[in-house]
Amino acid sequence: MSAPEADGSRDAGGARTRVRGGGAAAPRVRTATGRLVGEWDGPVAVFRGVPFAAPPVGDLRWRPPRPAAPWAGERRAYDFGPAPLQPQPPADSVMYRTNFADRRALVMSEDCLYLNVWTPDPAPGTGLPVMVWIHGGGNRYGHGSQDIHDGRALAARGLVVVTLNHRLGALGFLAHPGLAAEDESGASGNYGLLDIVAALAWVRENIAAFGGDPDRVTLAGNSAGAAHICHLMAARQARPLFRAAIGQSASGVGRAEGPLPAQADAQKQGLAYADGFGGRDIGALRRTSGVELIVRGHFGPVVDGRILTEPTDDVFTAGRQHAVPLLVGTNRDEGTVYASPDQDAEAVGDARFVGPVWHWARTHRTTSGSPTWMYRFTRRPPLPPGLPDLGVYHTAELPYVLDNLTQRPGWPWQDTDRRLAAVMADTWARFVASGDPGGAGLPPWPEFTGPGDTPAMVFGDTVRQAVLRGPARPS
Repeated sequence: MSAPEADGSRDAGGARTRVRGGGAAAPRVRTATGRLVGEWDGPVAVFRGVPFAAPPVGDLRWRPPRPAAPWAGERRAYDFGPAPLQPQPPADSVMYRTNFADRRALVMSEDCLYLNVWTPDPAPGTGLPVMVWIHGGGNRYGHGSQDIHDGRALAARGLVVVTLNHRLGALGFLAHPGLAAEDESGASGNYGLLDIVAALAWVRENIAAFGGDPDRVTLAGNSAGAAHICHLMAARQARPLFRAAIGQSASGVGRAEGPLPAQADAQKQGLAYADGFGGRDIGALRRTSGVELIVRGHFGPVVDGRILTEPTDDVFTAGRQHAVPLLVGTNRDEGTVYASPDQDAEAVGDARFVGPVWHWARTHRTTSGSPTWMYRFTRRPPLPPGLPDLGVYHTAELPYVLDNLTQRPGWPWQDTDRRLAAVMADTWARFVASGDPGGAGLPPWPEFTGPGDTPAMVFGDTVRQAVLRGPARPS
């Protein structure tokens, strides 16, 4: 990817500069694989498109991620790396208009394993808390460089913020007996989940160079990203890599579709998928266009025998999960985007989102004794003209949590929205810094108790404590 030769304004509007106000030089860091030069975005340094693993292409398709190759000289981290190959939601849908309609053209590639870092102080030894954000999208859509995931506002609160890409769809989650046969542990599937672990290992090794503390890493994510975090709490390999977790609007336990598929069942699904390509073997599938591969099938995590050696539900029931502080919650109208005309949206929301998240909180608190907090988001975003009113829909909280209202400039935001975004981002930053979302001038937030009802925080037109009752159709 090309970039301008000299420091200075990136565009005529001067929206981003490589020289901070006051004449500070462009930010530079040294990682284990080479030197990076980034740019200043106001008071925050940003490094975009940093490779954390080798490109998973050719013979590396459907293999665990390999280390990124080192480079000589200085790599310009000015531009985001390509997004993973993926279809897109319909352009007129609420999901597309609210989450994917970025101001920057979407560039996709199978060579997608890149991450982005925002930091207020890129100096070794600063020791700032770190938040690693995992995007959602149902394992089919999304990437770490979407406007809605921009880390600038949260980093300005004293955090190092990392967003990342991982493989999606069949490229990220296909299980197949041919893949298991070539793997020394007999595992297949979960390549996208392994990508996340590789990014976390990169953070562990390199984040101190950006001013972060590798021992103060919090995983946070929405929808499928939240479910991945739940699974990583069950994965022993991931335990040394984070100390707290935030899960928004999804869970890896208590799922409506049941526990994760066993390897044998997942491989049967993989064979059925290969039948759609004429029963091609793995060698032939590796030679098939990635674009052709990702438009078919729906895939997600499985019990692969490597990163997940047993169902995540079993791990949590036995109390063997990572005993970290946990903050979880849901939106008031989670089901409106997904319910068909003959379905009750509340029932869909309870089954797919509210019930599983409640189950995650209850099981974690009961079996590990770890502090857990729950929220409910009730603010109806002021959507731009032309979109249906879906209430407080799935993902409605995203612009508020990261204080990213300005990333959707055409929306008729009100002062209430701006105040709410400030409080939510402050609260999330407080949790990342301390493992407790309350205090330090923020509203006190009592811990989750469950199972029938629980103290919680409601983020809506006002921010207040309330007692939430379990879902009408509990998991």
